[in-house]
Amino acid sequence: MAPVLLLLWLHPGQPQVVDCIVAEVNGKALTLTDVRILQEFAIGPEHKDGDPPVTLRQTLEEAINRRVVIDLVREDIEVTKKETDDLLLLWKGRFEAEQWQERLAAYGLQEEALRPYLEEVIRYIKTIDLRFGRGVDVSRQDIERYYEEEYRPFERSLGREPKPLVQAAAEIEDRLKSEKAGQQATTWVRSLRAQAEVRINDRCLEQAR
Repeated sequence: MAPVLLLLWLHPGQPQVVDCIVAEVNGKALTLTDVRILQEFAIGPEHKDGDPPVTLRQTLEEAINRRVVIDLVREDIEVTKKETDDLLLLWKGRFEAEQWQERLAAYGLQEEALRPYLEEVIRYIKTIDLRFGRGVDVSRQDIERYYEEEYRPFERSLGREPKPLVQAAAEIEDRLKSEKAGQQATTWVRSLRAQAEVRINDRCLEQAR
């Protein structure tokens, strides 16, 4: 893929910032600025409170995965304004007010400009949930094994007396189901990506370093 360069003005009177197409997913462009915005504003289901910051490359890979799923599955999934409003508030709440405004100003954005990114995340989450949100089977043996090998040692490492298995079983079952569904979803996304035409422009990515 040829390194296509685009010139952006972030603020009047400030130097030009060179942008470029960092990836193509089935012929649709993903720019370096898109990826920077996703990273800077921590937009994506892979972001969790307390996690270390994700790299630009990790952000790009997650963005590609979302594009692949949405493009290939083609589910008619509605995203409401309330859903985007709620997600915007969630991610906005992870920053101090001054930090949030500084990041918007750095990209010359209003909050409304973030909606397409938020809508894509919501559509992706809903697509995954349609396939893997109905629950998976977890055996009694799995629960007992997790209790002995994971739950009890962890509780004791924190200086707490572990709950009896009969009391902890429901919590463990929910955790195992969530982990198993996540593993199935990851495998499914990888299989879809193998079917997609994905091109990454490493030269574009390197200029962000």
